[in-house]
Amino acid sequence: MSHFKSRRRGAVYAELPAHAAGLLGNLARQLIELLSEGEPHQRIGDDPLEALLDFGAPRDRPEDPALQRLLPDAHRDDEEAAAEFRRFTEGTLRQSKIHDATVVVVCLDEVTDGEVDDVELELDAVQARCWMRCLTDLRLALAARLYIRAGEEDSWENLPDDDERLPLFEIYGWLGYLLESLIDAVRR
Repeated sequence: MSHFKSRRRGAVYAELPAHAAGLLGNLARQLIELLSEGEPHQRIGDDPLEALLDFGAPRDRPEDPALQRLLPDAHRDDEEAAAEFRRFTEGTLRQSKIHDATVVVVCLDEVTDGEVDDVELELDAVQARCWMRCLTDLRLALAARLYIRAGEEDSWENLPDDDERLPLFEIYGWLGYLLESLIDAVRR
């Protein structure tokens, strides 16, 4: 069973079956890949301030529905203002989301060496916040891919057993359970 428990000094203990830890690590890696796609990489010698602020042209809204959910427009009624805002914020937002997913991957990689039945790990308060944000981002990306809207989270209950989307809906639900378990553990 996958769950989180609170520990002293804000730490959180997690116990996951090895296959669940592998799935979670794989999903986090895919999230990193999705967020990294199309991002310019800073060349040696580039001005770090210029790279941070990206003094280039305003950025276009991503076409991928998952990226649209992860990197939403700040000004939905004004495309020019949205592009200008995106110009100054999207790079940093992408990097923070990549960082959170990388924390998940590193934590899981540290404890999944070899063949084991269960994976146990302890997260400090900073890591737990990264995990919460990453689990949220994974759910947002899956919701966009499955066309889930607010109030429709349980729509998979009516899917036939042979529907090829059913495993993805179940992963979406499992990620929600993990997130809720982690939030409860952090609150205690």
